[in-house]
Amino acid sequence: MSDRIKVWLIGNQGMLGREIGEQLAAAGIPVIASDREVDIADPSAIEMFASEHRPEWIVNCAAYTAVDLAETETDIASVINSDGPANLAEFAAKTGAKLIHPSTDYVFDGVKRSPYIETDTPNPQSAYGRTKLDGERRIIDTLPRHFIIRIAWLYGPHGKNFAATMLRLFSERDQVRVVSDQSGTPTYTLTLARNITNLVRSGSEKYGVYHYTDGGETTWYEFARKIYTIARELGIVSKDVEILPITTAEYPTPAKRPAYSVMSRDKISRELGFTITDWQENLRAYLERIHAV
Repeated sequence: MSDRIKVWLIGNQGMLGREIGEQLAAAGIPVIASDREVDIADPSAIEMFASEHRPEWIVNCAAYTAVDLAETETDIASVINSDGPANLAEFAAKTGAKLIHPSTDYVFDGVKRSPYIETDTPNPQSAYGRTKLDGERRIIDTLPRHFIIRIAWLYGPHGKNFAATMLRLFSERDQVRVVSDQSGTPTYTLTLARNITNLVRSGSEKYGVYHYTDGGETTWYEFARKIYTIARELGIVSKDVEILPITTAEYPTPAKRPAYSVMSRDKISRELGFTITDWQENLRAYLERIHAV
């Protein structure tokens, strides 16, 4: 039997997983990592891969995040977003590990007009949101030692996301139309990864459901405008692009999005010591980072 490893990082090739892996490594925290080669829908695969390492922490960044496709691929989304986390929770319950599991603002219906807090009643309006909520509930039912962290509007340098899409569209088009009647807050992968690394290092036992995003709030339209403004300053975008606000009704999608999904960061800041950085500051840091590459 090998020495107990500190962290099992699942989904280490994804947008958030890669960022967390880099931060754990920088902090000198021992990690085993896996992606698609370990099927978390199969309890025996989990056991085979991780039992000899006996991780103290499991960080689950595996998720089905194709929101619109989930409306027709609900079974697949459910396996990844619900069955997989439930299996990980059962493994953690047997081995004494703690589980960190990112979830989503899509568990809410978006009818509220003040920031959602952790005790607000979920009411998902999409298959994606329902599968993520089911995953949360199955973790809670199985494992007391859980940190479920609901995040929103995630972006970073290692995967597909709104910011990367906007930069591509700004280079291809003279006019871009963006929804202006959905409010929320972006989440930059780097600051989230640093906070999660600090959580692991702290050994906290303040388990539960938490909300985390960057600070402030905005709309997709204003987010796009800020991406464009900073990208022009930095020389990432070199031409004029007209950004037009449109309504959700003018841009129909298979999955319904919450019109308002701002979440309060008070609990996670108070209980876990997470650092909250304003979304505009983080966006500039991200754009400077990718421009420097």
